[in-house]
Amino acid sequence: LEQQRPRVMVELGTYGGRSAIVFARVGHQWGGVVYCVDTWYGVPKPGRRARIPLRIFECATNIVAAHIGSHIRLIPATTLHAARAWPVDQLIDFLYVDADHSYEGVLGDLTSWVPHVRSGGLIAGDDYGHPKFPGVKRAWDVFDQPEGVPLQRVGTPQTQPPGMQLVYGYKP
Repeated sequence: LEQQRPRVMVELGTYGGRSAIVFARVGHQWGGVVYCVDTWYGVPKPGRRARIPLRIFECATNIVAAHIGSHIRLIPATTLHAARAWPVDQLIDFLYVDADHSYEGVLGDLTSWVPHVRSGGLIAGDDYGHPKFPGVKRAWDVFDQPEGVPLQRVGTPQTQPPGMQLVYGYKP
């Protein structure tokens, strides 16, 4: 992040806000803002009445306690709805994909959000290689081919379970 100095950062899947806080702490130095997209109640089920996203209160509390709230915007929506509503004239400098960990969810997030990323923008995600979420690895690997985004995979030390990786690349 310090090399790229992104001003518009989007995190898909925020939950408690820990990674958003890290991104904002680094990015605030050059006026960066993190837009956090999450439902804060998990994956909505068709035909079910919407619940109150109580987890958003935990996230907001963590952000306020970290004293970085002026550089974070919470967007309570599904990632696909938010992608459709994202302003076409606001290009993203850094996209972090960490929402729905299914194959369909990750691939859907990549295909709907990467068009909003500027040329040369950074695209990243975690849990690559997590045995509990095989769809994450599969989706990034499938996306790597047709989109022509050369991806790097970097081991993340001290993870549980061991062997998980961070995946990232730059949009051509």
